[in-house]
Amino acid sequence: MLTRFHAALNSRLVLSEHCDFCFQSKALDQACCDSCSNLLLTPSQHRCETCYLPLAEPGICGECQGNIPYYDKVVCLGDYQWPIEPVIKAYKYAKQQHLAKPLSQLIWRHIQQTQATLPEVFCPVPLHWFKQWQRGFNQSEALCKQLAKHAAKPMHKPFTRKHYGSSQAGLNRRQRQRALAASFNYQDTLSYKHWVIVDDVVTTGSTANVLAKQLKDAGAERVDIWAIARTPKPSQRR
Repeated sequence: MLTRFHAALNSRLVLSEHCDFCFQSKALDQACCDSCSNLLLTPSQHRCETCYLPLAEPGICGECQGNIPYYDKVVCLGDYQWPIEPVIKAYKYAKQQHLAKPLSQLIWRHIQQTQATLPEVFCPVPLHWFKQWQRGFNQSEALCKQLAKHAAKPMHKPFTRKHYGSSQAGLNRRQRQRALAASFNYQDTLSYKHWVIVDDVVTTGSTANVLAKQLKDAGAERVDIWAIARTPKPSQRR
């Protein structure tokens, strides 16, 4: 009964005439109002060309130069802070699945603006089956389906998550990578060379790096990460 209620509610919210970011009026075919669209899609600072963290000037950050990740490029709408943060929280934790559509539209517009290279195939970051049951959906998969439609490319799910909620507190970078590597199971016989992994938020990049490594070990040549937001380092938060 509750699941049917949430489904019905989300069906109505898809047709809302109010912006999900500021609640002002917008056209039905718009992802958000013009003011929020301009705010979200207008670059405000330089970004690392690999991990998308803010930089003082164009280029690749020192961390990516010194410890080259397995993924090739991260593309996000912006940082995990206002005005994106409350919308992501509503999407993930308040079962507002209708937000997958406007968020994917904004990501797609950003991809078009930046002229990012399109992949051969998309895949979502997997959730453990129990967490997906608790949440009711996989937020990354819902975004991934929409983005694959925009790009007219297939979506494939080669990963499953084996462990639920294992804490990584107190682990160093190498230990986190090993723990994450053991958390995912990769099963695929397809020979795509360019993948895009879709997530909602890139926090440290550890999960993206582990998944990208598994794809490249299986023969992929390029793996990009598309997400709604990137968590800035504490020193970079405004």
